[in-house]
Amino acid sequence: MLDQPPPPPLPPFVLSNPSQFSLTGDVRWDRPFSFVWGDLKLASEKARYVLKDKTLDATGSVLAKLGTERIEGKNLKITGLDLVKKSLDKEGFSFFFSDAKLFSPVIHLAADELRFSSETGAEAWRLLFVPGPEPRGEIEISADRVRSQPGNGRLFLDNATVRLMRNRLITLPRLSLTPQYDKGSQQQSLDLPILYRTSRVSGVAVGVRLPFSLAGGAPGTVRVESTTKQGWNALVTAHRELLAQPKSLEPEVPSLFTGLRNATQKERSFEERVRPFIVARPPAAADLSVRRYAASLSSPATLNPLPRQSTPSLTLDAAVESNREFVRRSGLLLRSRLPEALLTGRVPGQRGEGGWLATLGGGPAQEKRLDGSGKQVNADRLVAALGWEAPRFRLGKQGQANVFFGQTEQRYPHAHYSISELRFSTDYGFSLQTGLSGGLALRRAKGQSPFLFDTLEAVNEAQLRGQTQVGSLTIALLGRWDIQSHQLFDSEVALGWRGKTIEPRLTWRRQNQQLGFTINLPALMGF
Repeated sequence: MLDQPPPPPLPPFVLSNPSQFSLTGDVRWDRPFSFVWGDLKLASEKARYVLKDKTLDATGSVLAKLGTERIEGKNLKITGLDLVKKSLDKEGFSFFFSDAKLFSPVIHLAADELRFSSETGAEAWRLLFVPGPEPRGEIEISADRVRSQPGNGRLFLDNATVRLMRNRLITLPRLSLTPQYDKGSQQQSLDLPILYRTSRVSGVAVGVRLPFSLAGGAPGTVRVESTTKQGWNALVTAHRELLAQPKSLEPEVPSLFTGLRNATQKERSFEERVRPFIVARPPAAADLSVRRYAASLSSPATLNPLPRQSTPSLTLDAAVESNREFVRRSGLLLRSRLPEALLTGRVPGQRGEGGWLATLGGGPAQEKRLDGSGKQVNADRLVAALGWEAPRFRLGKQGQANVFFGQTEQRYPHAHYSISELRFSTDYGFSLQTGLSGGLALRRAKGQSPFLFDTLEAVNEAQLRGQTQVGSLTIALLGRWDIQSHQLFDSEVALGWRGKTIEPRLTWRRQNQQLGFTINLPALMGF
């Protein structure tokens, strides 16, 4: 194994007025105080340093700036600051702000107390965050406390309240959120947990989507809808990593709050733990060869390549589903899984791309068909699949192509259904705003399944997706073509309008004539 090159040394620590004192005891600055350490710049009206405790108390118009983000506060207390060695203490350190305001390019957060600690990560108490420094009440989220889970940036909020146009929508005693990062726009966002859509099957559907955490931090999601035609439906999912958390090769989110989670990882060297505090991350380079459909197409992306991943993984997923609307070319139905478990293992290939993928899952299922017959099918099902994806082929600097081969076996008490599949897909990004992707799937099916949701919609299928942005408007299109019958059997158009604070999205899908509406919060960056 080749030795890894040593990390670059930490940047120098520069203290204001260093020649006017000697660190032989406590030191007090009664005039403007500041220090610069790499990209971290700190200034205040006054400061006091206690040598024995390695503690700095800064008061009056405190300003801490790191790259494009800054924190303003009334007071700041830094523990574990060694001004003799001009470094932080390897045993532990923390930054504690009172009456703090955090600014990033598009977020404004106000909190009574804000702490960054090498032991507990990032925490804030009695906070309110809104989009932009001059909000108009479009969207507000308040909480008694919020903390960032070390290692994955997941947020936990206590007594969280969501307000839209200054009207309270919902208050939850505990809420967990996982930010999503769009490399194309280089923005991080959270989804509003309110759902609204219309369809021919369900009519008008209104619901909520709420994440939760199991013991050990395993994430889950509860989704409940009330519909005008089909009553209530629900979906509960949970996910657990059975091996160590797989290392993604996607760039980390350039954010102050979640970026500081590295400080809590004791297996890292001291330099690696301190660096996020003092070196601003450059914006992540956009990968134009992987399109991010920001307008949120609802159709499944069945021909997309596997995400990059540097280490093997083994995961367990569980789902309980009741009367969920399921759209198929052969008919409309309501599906229930009572419950279902899925074990997924992956060994990535070169550069973390492709590799082997295996799944094993099953459980009792129910299908109610809405074709007028009222037929209801109940059966146990067992599904096993094995596939291999080749490393991606580069198409210049802005494109890629990939190949996937897989075999799926589905077993039922009195039937079986198997699928052999060869897939080709391509992506090409003309710019950050415009991209095109296509795919071709050649399949062979044997046997028969009692469930419509388990069968293929097209044996041989071609897909084409495209996206472009005109001003603040994002347009995404999808077409699915049945090669054998020469038919366009599914299509969708999605529109997203991005403002400074909210992004409403409207989608229309040909199958089942589905009209969907969601609200995204692109302005909640920095978390």
